[in-house]
Amino acid sequence: MRTLDPSPEKPSGNPSAESSENSKRNLKLSKVEQTRDFYEFGPFRLYSQPPVLLRDETLVPLTPKVLGTLKTLVENAGRPVSKEELLRSVWPDTFVEESNLAQNVSVLRKALGTAPGDGAYIETIAKRGYRFIPEVRVVQAIPPAAATESEVAAADPDRRSVKKPAVIIAVVLLLCAAGGILFHRLRAAGDLTIRSIAVLPLENLSREAGQEYLANGITELLTTELSKALPLRVTSATSAMQLRGQPVPAIARKLHVDSLVEGSVARAGDRLRVTVRLIEPSSDRQLWAETYDRDITDALLVEEGIARAIARQIKVVAAPVNQNRTAHVNRDAFEAYLRARYYISQRTDGDVRRAVAWYEKAIAADPAYAAPHARLADCYNQQGTVMIGNRSPAEGRKRAMAAAKRALEIDPDLAEAHAALAYSNLYEWNWAAAEEGFERAIRLNPNYPFAHLWLAHYHTARGHFDRAIQEARLACDLDPLSEIMPTQTAWLLEKTRRYDEAIRGFQQVLADHPTYQWALWQLGSVYIAAGDYDSAITTLQKAAEAGRRSPSALGTLGQAYAVAGRRNEAQSLLDELVRESRERYVPPHVFVHIYIGLGEKDKAFEWLEKSYQERSNSLLWLGVSPLFDSLRSDPRFDNLLRRVSLK
Repeated sequence: MRTLDPSPEKPSGNPSAESSENSKRNLKLSKVEQTRDFYEFGPFRLYSQPPVLLRDETLVPLTPKVLGTLKTLVENAGRPVSKEELLRSVWPDTFVEESNLAQNVSVLRKALGTAPGDGAYIETIAKRGYRFIPEVRVVQAIPPAAATESEVAAADPDRRSVKKPAVIIAVVLLLCAAGGILFHRLRAAGDLTIRSIAVLPLENLSREAGQEYLANGITELLTTELSKALPLRVTSATSAMQLRGQPVPAIARKLHVDSLVEGSVARAGDRLRVTVRLIEPSSDRQLWAETYDRDITDALLVEEGIARAIARQIKVVAAPVNQNRTAHVNRDAFEAYLRARYYISQRTDGDVRRAVAWYEKAIAADPAYAAPHARLADCYNQQGTVMIGNRSPAEGRKRAMAAAKRALEIDPDLAEAHAALAYSNLYEWNWAAAEEGFERAIRLNPNYPFAHLWLAHYHTARGHFDRAIQEARLACDLDPLSEIMPTQTAWLLEKTRRYDEAIRGFQQVLADHPTYQWALWQLGSVYIAAGDYDSAITTLQKAAEAGRRSPSALGTLGQAYAVAGRRNEAQSLLDELVRESRERYVPPHVFVHIYIGLGEKDKAFEWLEKSYQERSNSLLWLGVSPLFDSLRSDPRFDNLLRRVSLK
């Protein structure tokens, strides 16, 4: 049932008796919220364009389709909404299966929790659809000028005596604004809707050669700072980097954001000049601009200052300043850190090695700088995976946990460190610690896509498929143009046995990045699971070429040859991997693939045991991966499940 309210709910009690701090806080509430219609139920507010859900002024991260499902239910609160009506509303031009709708509802129930009075928010009506149960208030917007006046009155009761003069001044200003410029500025500040933002690659204006890493690094740091400080959806710098030089409106459409930050970086010796502008993409209007001239050691303070200036401009409450974070950084440490960030974004074997070297240089230059420790932990974790596979997981994870813990000793609120430590715990099968760590990382920075992606890994391994795909798609929304996010999402879909959907996901990635080795490798695995061995072999041959005959690609290609009856070719790859293992580290799991393909169960279990001894990340998927289906009836497999706490 819905009720209509012409204005936002006013605080109860005597406003003049409110504390100064509460008054200031009321003034900081987003002007957008006071000038847009929204739905209110329990502690939640739902805005429809663009779709945003807030709980007690905190952003609830949900994908657009999940928010669309909620919007349709809320708009029809109190009455049953059929599945057909919901499908038409949320996917108007696309045929989708009912399972997608059920997944959205499941995610919503988890996100909303228990309704006031210990009830449910969404009721399932058997064979019909769903009903949104709580009472919903439709709160209508009030004019921007009136909203501004009420804000001032609420924030400063002593100024209420000047209400009439203020209204007169506002009328005069509006009359003047009809002439042009003043109205343009009032409109820019007063009725702009900003719920999402991205930082475009800052232009490198430095005269010194080889400074591109600096501009890219500052872009990433500013994106991270906005992610932590503002209650907005902030798109990853990885996606924004791919749109360098394109028209502003086109960039906003591709990134699904309603505001952009652009600017430039110039360096002269140890001095840094950062110029930034806040842009409304639809009109290419500049809403705010500022230039910061500081020493390079003050770069983090510059990022923080920009984030808080943008918060003031768009009238949102910024997160409190992190008192644990380093205010000034060593110049050499900062430069090494930025160079490392440039390499780690590629996530290939060679690039991860180079990133490790630069992070280690950053730490040597400034051991109290927390961020390099956290990112180094991420590198060590990745080196120990089968995918990259240039370090034993036992060794890599030990180093990763030490680096993450050191980062948290310096800065207990560093989201990246919590996520890296949780990742290590996940592959050590410390399930509770992993889930808690990922959830804490997301609370600290809801816009960190890898925290959502790795939480999706956790939920997939535990069989919580709806929640897993929701988190993976959130990661994709936060980094919409990256290769790794949709690749990993498709890979997780394979674990849920949704092969056709997984194949389409991989094909979409490869349409834009035809030699992306991780998509080729994992797509080959899906083809094997789906029984399309010819496609698997063709795809995995491309993966082996793109990855310079990486062990991960060769192992899966050997499996494909074996199941396709090409046993001699499978044996040839097996011999190649054995020879290579005498020269360098080769993950035991690659041998598991080939022996499973050859049907040699004893050998497969022998190498699975070696994988267990080194805590291979591959064993996370024992309970769900189609790879292991031929082994499930063997008592040795059941024993292995128990040893990794999956049974």
